[in-house]
Amino acid sequence: MMTTDPAHIDRDRLYTDLQYRFDYVSQFIGFTEADQEYIHKSATVVTGLVPTIVDAVYDKLSNYDATWMHFSQDQDGLQTRESSVDRDTSPVSMGSEAIKFRKVMLTKYLKKLVTSEWNLSYLKYLDWVGHIHTSTPLKKSSINVEYIHCNALFGYLSSVVTGALSKSEEWDAETRDCIVNAYVKFFWLQNDLFSRYYVKDRVLSDKEKVAVATSKKEKEDEIRRQLRTESLLNAVVGMVAGAVIGAVGLRYLTRGS
Repeated sequence: MMTTDPAHIDRDRLYTDLQYRFDYVSQFIGFTEADQEYIHKSATVVTGLVPTIVDAVYDKLSNYDATWMHFSQDQDGLQTRESSVDRDTSPVSMGSEAIKFRKVMLTKYLKKLVTSEWNLSYLKYLDWVGHIHTSTPLKKSSINVEYIHCNALFGYLSSVVTGALSKSEEWDAETRDCIVNAYVKFFWLQNDLFSRYYVKDRVLSDKEKVAVATSKKEKEDEIRRQLRTESLLNAVVGMVAGAVIGAVGLRYLTRGS
């Protein structure tokens, strides 16, 4: 028997206000500040598991042509194979630069999860992770990962992470259960920030379309900044690697003379 009036939810804001949407879904599934703290508490264990988790994810992705095909396309600023013939006739290898780069990105994602403050900046990052997997003119590539694969991956990732945590002897049983439960809730929240770019729930009014367009522009500006940062990082890494190789080569030639 209902004893209180249901909480009012502004449906328009669910589609135009990122923080409002996150708060609603968090409240609905019961993701609280205590869950955030439990995720932070798991940092010492999860950080050690990250390499194993990342390898497991990419091993799983490589098992299906429907998922692995997306890595055969040139990524933003990265060429998966040296020639178009290679790209058309053979799958990308696990040791390719594109896969190494994506593994680094997943590693950063998991480490951010256990160390970041739960503020709007981090929330925008989680939203960016979802948006960047869709077709958007903000990327140099036209890669669009179908939602069915994103959903399947989150189910697998959640299983791998919670399975590993449930076996840890770092905490007492009650704390361990709370940590596992916090991760289950988190992956549903992240999944929502993917699905919002794929699922069209309803037709928007003209007023809503204006609000969505404004919100979209703000997100696009944020993504541009993220992409510029990543491109700059890749360029710096390349320059440093080139300098090291050049120095080694010069030393070798000097010795030879």
